[in-house]
Amino acid sequence: MSRKKGEGGTLPENLRKFRDLRGLTQAQMGARSAIGAASISHFETGQRTPTLHTIVKLADALDVTVDALLGRAPVESSAHVDPVFLQASKADAQTLETVRRVAEAILEDANKRT
Repeated sequence: MSRKKGEGGTLPENLRKFRDLRGLTQAQMGARSAIGAASISHFETGQRTPTLHTIVKLADALDVTVDALLGRAPVESSAHVDPVFLQASKADAQTLETVRRVAEAILEDANKRT
């Protein structure tokens, strides 16, 4: 089965992309998924292929669907990602940091009121 133009990348590419989008190191990703950082590195470089069970753990840790992680569905189809945040995640680092600070301030304010 060949990949159509416009479909997502490979598992190693997507794993790294989603981890980077969330600002996680391989060690942090490993802690979130209960998988060793060395294994995360091997998955990202394609040196090892994760089992289905491991793919599910990785997707859960990244808060994406398994299909998005495997490149079978765009991240936009994930119910966990608001389009505003998806657009912001594609911005440059300075804009992303500004969005992050604004969102944190809004959430902090909301938590004080509850």
